[in-house]
Amino acid sequence: MSSPTAGGGQLILGSATVSEAVKNGIPSNSAVAFSISLGRIYCFTDFVEVGAKTVIYHNWYYRDDKRASVKLALRPPRWATFSSVALRDSDKGPWQVEVTTENGEVLQILRFSVID
Repeated sequence: MSSPTAGGGQLILGSATVSEAVKNGIPSNSAVAFSISLGRIYCFTDFVEVGAKTVIYHNWYYRDDKRASVKLALRPPRWATFSSVALRDSDKGPWQVEVTTENGEVLQILRFSVID
């Protein structure tokens, strides 16, 4: 997904994934269903082109309830970043992460489930 940044440059999202962990800047065990026993899950985004300093948001939703909005800074020319949320026993069910620009443009929506 390509989008202009506030500074006038291009912003191109190369990949986005939800995973069990991020180790040394690399997501591990990406999936669409995660065990509640993990205690935490991660959203990883890799921008292959960042034309100017900007920010994005990882907006975490459980069912239709926004649980977290994480502001993340990006810097040219390429940038990868991640956020995470802690899981509680009551968090089983459908989730999604909306990756958005600082202006609210949705770059990608990642859907997944938290199970036993």
